[in-house]
Amino acid sequence: MLTLSELYGYIEFLRKDLIRTALKFGFSDQRTIQASQELDFFIFEYQKMIH
Repeated sequence: MLTLSELYGYIEFLRKDLIRTALKFGFSDQRTIQASQELDFFIFEYQKMIH
């Protein structure tokens, strides 16, 4: 299990990766959608931890 700080850092990594993926492949590309869904999952987990 990640600490809150580690999870936040991972979310930032995923956010930057999502931006790079979208710019490289386009916003509707499956890789971009998958990266977005992964980011959403970890943001949700982060929100659960802080509440």
